Amino acid sequence: MRTTAYLAVGVWVIAGCGPSLPPTPEATTLATSSATASSTPAELDETASAPPQISTDAPQPAPEGLVRLTDDPARDSYAAWSGDGERIAFYSNRSGVDEIYAMNADGTEVIQLTQDGDIRIKQDPAWSADGLRMAFTALFDVYRIFTFNVAAATTTPFNPSERTNEGFPKPLSADYRDALNPAWSPDGQRIALTMDDLNGDRQVYTLDLASGETLQVTHGPSPAYFPRWSPDGGSLAFSMNAAGDFDIYIIGAQGEGLTQLTNDPSDEGIAFWSPDSQFLVFDSDRGGSYGLYVMRADGGEASPLNTGAGDAFSPGWSPDGRYIAFGSNRDGNPEIYRIDAPALQP
Repeated sequence: MRTTAYLAVGVWVIAGCGPSLPPTPEATTLATSSATASSTPAELDETASAPPQISTDAPQPAPEGLVRLTDDPARDSYAAWSGDGERIAFYSNRSGVDEIYAMNADGTEVIQLTQDGDIRIKQDPAWSADGLRMAFTALFDVYRIFTFNVAAATTTPFNPSERTNEGFPKPLSADYRDALNPAWSPDGQRIALTMDDLNGDRQVYTLDLASGETLQVTHGPSPAYFPRWSPDGGSLAFSMNAAGDFDIYIIGAQGEGLTQLTNDPSDEGIAFWSPDSQFLVFDSDRGGSYGLYVMRADGGEASPLNTGAGDAFSPGWSPDGRYIAFGSNRDGNPEIYRIDAPALQP
């Protein structure tokens, strides 16, 4: 059995026990899919659906520029900007199971884009660069990555289990290996993803959409997750557990020049590039609970980003550099928020 530091610190929370950390999709993925190769869908869904533990401390004032974008009793998380910055995709269990949704960047006009009551976990939405298609992760017997036409899904939500005239929807990933965390390259020709290698270790791969060929970018035995393309498409930032905790690394898109950026006994999860490629925003529990931090893409000191009360996780920088969207449980349950990006010197 393979264990991770995420299991040790209890990033995902079973109701009534564990630390006050939100059951985010990314934390659930890191904890449950790394813990054992034989985890059942029921076990995975139980952790994903567990309610967060909420602090009873007096509420803190919201920092300047903070905007709440979703307002639903369900769990909303994992904000993903469209390439033009006009829309934000996220996942929510507001229908009773995890589905993919999209909304305007100000939180208006929420539209459900997937609908399959039998597949309880659908996560990791990722827009194509032109905004026409979306990739996401769905849990069948293994995690699989699907794509769909966004315009068509706004009329009839995409169902990964429903047979069409062309047959059942085909995943981009192999049927027999877990594949998750898709990220579309800036040129729209490739998708970066996390996938099991032949030894069953989670690694970063890229998939050429034209040929269907995959390239293994990282090599075990350390598990690696959440690849994110640099704006020029030449590098990938990702999270890897090489020394008992997860840190942020950068590697060339062909697997060259691996560089460790953080070295902290805490866990760092998702890292996202600024539009000018100069900075990264990432989530970390180094402050005792999950928060957002900003650092230069070539390493150095990480500065906390003030998002106010509650945990903050799964950040995404808007394409114009003005905002950072993220998930937080500051108002009682995980919702999507937006805050002004910090003013940074090149």
